[in-house]
Amino acid sequence: MRKIAAMIKKEVRQIRSDKFMLRFLIIAPILQLILLGYSLTMETEHVKTIICDLDRTTITRQFVEEVSNNDRFDIVGITDNYNNMEKYIHNWTAVIGIYIPPDFSRNLGRNGHGDILALLDSVNGNQALTAFGYLKQIAAESALQLAPIHVIKDYLSKGGNVLINTHYWYNQELKDQAFMIPGIVVMIITIISLMLGAMSIVKEKETGTLEQLMVTPLGKIELILGKQIPYLIYSFIELIIILKLADFIFKIQLQGSLFSLYLIIFLYLFTTLGLGLFVSTVSNTQQQALFLTWFIMVMMILLSGFFIPIENMPGPIRFITFINPLRYMMTSVREIYLKATPLIFLLDQILPIFFLGIGIFTASVIKFHKKLS
Repeated sequence: MRKIAAMIKKEVRQIRSDKFMLRFLIIAPILQLILLGYSLTMETEHVKTIICDLDRTTITRQFVEEVSNNDRFDIVGITDNYNNMEKYIHNWTAVIGIYIPPDFSRNLGRNGHGDILALLDSVNGNQALTAFGYLKQIAAESALQLAPIHVIKDYLSKGGNVLINTHYWYNQELKDQAFMIPGIVVMIITIISLMLGAMSIVKEKETGTLEQLMVTPLGKIELILGKQIPYLIYSFIELIIILKLADFIFKIQLQGSLFSLYLIIFLYLFTTLGLGLFVSTVSNTQQQALFLTWFIMVMMILLSGFFIPIENMPGPIRFITFINPLRYMMTSVREIYLKATPLIFLLDQILPIFFLGIGIFTASVIKFHKKLS
């Protein structure tokens, strides 16, 4: 333990000596949390909308008002010409066009059905589908409220209505940030730990101090632990700061056990630091380590389910995600953060992280041993 403690003291002094890097590693994660927390969102708001209302009745005016008062849509114009609506969309002035035919109210009063045409600019498919979903919800609510009483009674008598009582669990306000912020926290911790781990050994190579460490009485395990423990502590400090900021800025509070969160993050950091160490052992310069780390980091993030649901990926790609520790970490942190899921129900996520960590760290030690020999 004395040898490891001496190595830890040496690493702490080395970290503190690089003032620029120390400040950068403190400030950068904070800026990342704030910028990504506000910019990364799946919500669709202020969609530019053009409306062509040829019915011009009280019902359609109230429907248009419902759309106008909804923050999901910004009305950029109201026209009485269908061709003008197409021009708005073609010229990128509008994203969605709403066409209300002249017989809309008459059909609604006669049989309870009113058809509205929606033209969508689907260059951004996700935005178009989301906006269309919002529009359908407004139309359904408006039709139910505005349809004549005799139509509603006749519709109910035929058993055509289904009443749905909705109760939202875990994210009652439907805040998109409640889902994104825990993922951003994990992503930032991944970046920090991978970069620090990747720089640990290769920096000694470039400065020429690796040979000095090789002739010390430290065993390879003691040397590696002595170099990694300070970075593990530093990553935990960063985690605490980021969690506090997430609570303060975005009002995203941890619902589960803090001990459970720290335990699973400890296992995850053991894995990512080991992966960074492996990169450090196969690289001869810091530039090589940075390029290789960036490649691995991008692949981990893209295949973690953070941006694209894993269920939507092709079969072979889904199979590759099973060796990605970030996949399991994303799920675990969100479960603990939002649902307060006990660890016993997360074993299918924790065990893969543990075994991946053991495998990666062992490979790193073996590779480092080869370098020593």
